[in-house]
Amino acid sequence: MINNIIVFILSLVFIYVAVFTVYFALIVCASFFKPKKKGDIQKEYKNLVVIIYSHNNEKTIVNLLEQLNKQNYPKGNYQIHIILDNCTDDSSNKLEFVGGAKLWRLTDDSPIGRDKAISWLLENIMSFKNVDGYVFLNANRIVRNDFLFNVNEALQDNDVVVGSTDIFLEDADYSDKVWSNVNEYNSNIMKIGRSNLGLAVSIDSDITAIRHEVLEKVQCIDFKDANSELKYSFLLVKVNYIPKFIPEVKTYVSSIDYEVRRPQFIFKLSLFMHCFNIKALNNFKFNEFLFSLFKPNPIILIGLLIVLCTYSFNYFFLFDFPWAVFLAVVLAVTFGVSIYKSQLYVKPLIYLAGCPFYTLSGIFSGSKLVKDVLKLLKKQQKVNVEKITVPVNVTNGRNVFPCRLELISEDGFKKAVFRYKNKKQESAQSYVRMCDAVKNISDILAQHGFRIKICQSCAYFSPKIDGTNNMVKGTCNREAVENPNYTDLPETILWASCDYYIPEEVNKVIDISTYIKNR
Repeated sequence: MINNIIVFILSLVFIYVAVFTVYFALIVCASFFKPKKKGDIQKEYKNLVVIIYSHNNEKTIVNLLEQLNKQNYPKGNYQIHIILDNCTDDSSNKLEFVGGAKLWRLTDDSPIGRDKAISWLLENIMSFKNVDGYVFLNANRIVRNDFLFNVNEALQDNDVVVGSTDIFLEDADYSDKVWSNVNEYNSNIMKIGRSNLGLAVSIDSDITAIRHEVLEKVQCIDFKDANSELKYSFLLVKVNYIPKFIPEVKTYVSSIDYEVRRPQFIFKLSLFMHCFNIKALNNFKFNEFLFSLFKPNPIILIGLLIVLCTYSFNYFFLFDFPWAVFLAVVLAVTFGVSIYKSQLYVKPLIYLAGCPFYTLSGIFSGSKLVKDVLKLLKKQQKVNVEKITVPVNVTNGRNVFPCRLELISEDGFKKAVFRYKNKKQESAQSYVRMCDAVKNISDILAQHGFRIKICQSCAYFSPKIDGTNNMVKGTCNREAVENPNYTDLPETILWASCDYYIPEEVNKVIDISTYIKNR
């Protein structure tokens, strides 16, 4: 019995290793090829807005601004916005002296953080006209004179661009050297290979560029931490905006200032369980990105294959020893080719080999992994569950029916549940943002000839860009429609309702005032 269990487990391990060995080989092969560029399309200069968040970065932010002011890019085609989040150093005075940037000073009692600060700034500048793209930079970065030129060229063919980071070692310890070599390997092999295959990479808020029309549709950013960036990447991929890695969009950072940010394993597992939907398997790029969450480190793959080869040589195994050896040879050759391509030889390879130990220690440090996984799988304990129920009205054009809408946030993912008497309709899946879950409920009801009378589907409603609140806030423009000189627009939330509801498609078909007159 025990032997059968061992054989079954090892068979699953073999299939897992075989799949990801082939997957790894495809990515390595793709890293050798360069995608074709479209003629002279780079001659079209886009209007770019560079956004930099800074909190006491006096040592680096001044130098960065000077470098941005010296770009070989038309001065009239880019503007620089720097957020100074409760800075207590002398960066504000020095930046004023350098000039060339719009400074936004936040002077609350304490720093509000990059995510909230950038969301707040976007609310203020998204209405700017003639803006083609936004460039988000960390204040600790160094850029060359051709940085914006390369960003511009990358945005010609791509909606979302993730740049590369070169770490130069300064007073480096062993850990710094490990992550420096891991970063170089991932950039030269994994990220380039994925982008050449048309696959998504995760957003890096330290160096990312996004087209204006993408932010207009998605209407949020989520740069709080590595977990948020990964979740935001899935939101972009789901709506067919594929973040692409462009190595020419390069920044530099000292190992002293570089911060290693990696999504937590338990968060990846939670993300997979919330996003995987058997009905949506036709979205290849989204599902590939989802399954890539569990790709192992190549060195871990080698270790697993050594175990499989050893076992299959001494004991009966579902997959014979030659199959294990063949897979090991393929993996060894592929890994050797990837090392050659990345130009990481003997000493750097030693540091690269230390990555799995840091990864495993990160998984287990400060948490009881097995216990957390069991809780997640068995759903014995719901973590961070918030739920509110709001009354809503639904109409079929003739009658109005009082109903309820449940808004559920479970472990950071959103779901909406519509209830009428003993009938129930859930949103199709868990969403990253609550506005998407409610929109899904509205679409489902519309398919059956019903309309939910809430702000989100009202012609008066305008959403506010707020990456930290899942786009639940907005403004009611009713007073402004009736009185064009009215400027103090009241704030509302998307599931609120009132007696002045007008279907959202009205302002796309006829003038609102005409609709009101004829109603």
